[in-house]
Amino acid sequence: MPDDVEALAADILGDSNPRPAAARPAAAVSPAADDALPLAEPVAEPEAPPEPGGDGGVVPQALLALADAPGRPAPPAPTERLADQVGPAPAAEPTPEPGTEVMPVLRLGPDQPGANGPSSSEVRSTQADVQVPDHRRLDVDAKQELVAKLLHDTGSEGLLVLHPANFRWLTAGATPAGLAGRDETPALFFNSSQRWLVASATDSPRLFADELDGLGFQLKEWHWTASREQFLADMAFGRKLACDQPFRDCKPTGAFFAHTRRRLSPYEADRLAELGEMVAHALEATARHFDWGDPEEEIAGHLAHRLLRHGAEPVALQINGDGRGRAFRRRGFRSEPVERACVLQATARKFGLHATAARTVFRSTPDETERAEYEAALRLRVTHLAVSKVGERPYGALDAGVALLRSSPFEHEWRLAPPVCLTGREPSEGVFLASAQDKWLPGWACVWQERVGAAAVVDTYVMEEAGWRPMTRPSLWPMRRANSRGGTFDLADFLVRGD
Repeated sequence: MPDDVEALAADILGDSNPRPAAARPAAAVSPAADDALPLAEPVAEPEAPPEPGGDGGVVPQALLALADAPGRPAPPAPTERLADQVGPAPAAEPTPEPGTEVMPVLRLGPDQPGANGPSSSEVRSTQADVQVPDHRRLDVDAKQELVAKLLHDTGSEGLLVLHPANFRWLTAGATPAGLAGRDETPALFFNSSQRWLVASATDSPRLFADELDGLGFQLKEWHWTASREQFLADMAFGRKLACDQPFRDCKPTGAFFAHTRRRLSPYEADRLAELGEMVAHALEATARHFDWGDPEEEIAGHLAHRLLRHGAEPVALQINGDGRGRAFRRRGFRSEPVERACVLQATARKFGLHATAARTVFRSTPDETERAEYEAALRLRVTHLAVSKVGERPYGALDAGVALLRSSPFEHEWRLAPPVCLTGREPSEGVFLASAQDKWLPGWACVWQERVGAAAVVDTYVMEEAGWRPMTRPSLWPMRRANSRGGTFDLADFLVRGD
């Protein structure tokens, strides 16, 4: 714990002269300035424009997916089809892996011409044709270099990737769709210079049409009547392979992936910011427009709808009505009605990434207990963000939070739930234990989730050299602005609807 943690905690608790509060619209009443968070001042909430269709503010346009390609008959035996090559196109056609057949046709129809003419498997993206940098392709190519180094360090000929999170990471966001069992899940295969999608013939057309177009992947596929396990075993037979999960005689590399995928690239951080904006919008629009008396299940349905309509997949939803989060820090949603207060929390996935946030809404002015719990959670957030620095251990920030609560009525709240976890390709990439020797690194994405009583202040951030970059910053919502240790932090306040 830093030497001045106690002083910081005392400063946060002892400052009794908050800055004057900015005016707020009558529709969104904020806490009184006299007993507000000492380090934070209310920020004027922008007027919310009328919602077309009752869905709140503007959401950034989602990336447009390519149209599904027409289907084609499945091959009678496992084959390999050649798609885009890694890096610049070679002068001569590359030699396929031994024992595979090169299939020249990937998709049919004149609407999607390939590099070698209609119906070619080498399909160029529109961006490449107009010389616009394809940042996703560059991100995938950079990961190919990491894999090449891994293969060199482990003395392996190739890498087999089976874990879904690593699949999303190495493809910069590709996600399987539809109902599929564990014996149908797509995989990846890499050597030092090339990469393949390994998938069922049922899934490969859509994956190439919607997810992998122009990213340099070739294809190894099996027919749905064949065994995925046997297909992968045949690939590994007689070869020195590495694998991210235990498989046959492959060298285990799971620890490499668990550590390396934590750090988001600039491309991934920008995509996470897009997703975070969608999550924040969905939460705020739902909180503004649900009807008091609705059951938690109904509110969860509205929230899921707002996420899905913008292409974000709900992964975990939590609706805590009327203080029910005070008894259970982690819960879903039930049939109980919400009459006077609600904490809405959502974790959603898009671009193969995850973002989490929460918003709190009251029907009328909260009572003293509710206000005190939320104020304590906000103070805890400011302390955690201010103390966390690149190169320092995460437990320094956690210890500072414990010191902050020590002289408050909420001294033992920190024991009930972890205040932070890593996120990214998994909803949670893990929490920090007391024995962990990790240090904050640029590119780490984290979910800070300070919980005190029924209050929950939850948002997603990415650590950068200059400090924390918020991914789920409030938009049409009351905010508090806190200044500490040279940093300025905009935090989501609670909303009082007054209806």
